Amino acid sequence: MSAPSSPSAKLLVEPSAKPGVDRAAGSQLAGSQLAESQPADLTWLLNRAAARMRGELDTVARGHGLAGVRDWIVLTALGVESGRTQLQLGRELGVDKTTLTSLLDRLEGDELVVRRLDPRDRRARIPEVTAAGRRLQARIAAARDEAEARLLAAFSLDEQRLLRALLTRLADSTAASGPCL
Repeated sequence: MSAPSSPSAKLLVEPSAKPGVDRAAGSQLAGSQLAESQPADLTWLLNRAAARMRGELDTVARGHGLAGVRDWIVLTALGVESGRTQLQLGRELGVDKTTLTSLLDRLEGDELVVRRLDPRDRRARIPEVTAAGRRLQARIAAARDEAEARLLAAFSLDEQRLLRALLTRLADSTAASGPCL
């Protein structure tokens, strides 16, 4: 997937100057000098990177018969921790209950998920991944790994490890706020 050539794709924003910070020292990443024309707006960069990744993973998920990466993320979340109600799952993923219900309806229709009554509250439903859903999730995870490898091929293995470590620290440093889907 190629980057768009729109003016917003070339947005250049100077980072805020901070007293006492050596800009020359701060312009190095993993020992290499950053290009001067590189966009500096971190929010924009993270959103563009996420959009590229989401686009690739949407293609992967659709290639395996799902509606998109959202379906795969729900299957994965259900496989990681079972016993959560739809409401709990929606809160953890940052998805409203109407959207999650329609997504689960589709997955249930494809026999990838089943929903059972919560024994503590018969009004609540507990979605669970079926054996077919687990197999599909595993196949897509392998295809996701290949897509990520293609997207990160321009980076050395050390740079890829650094990127993952930094993003993990950033993601773990904040409480879940806003949707992850």
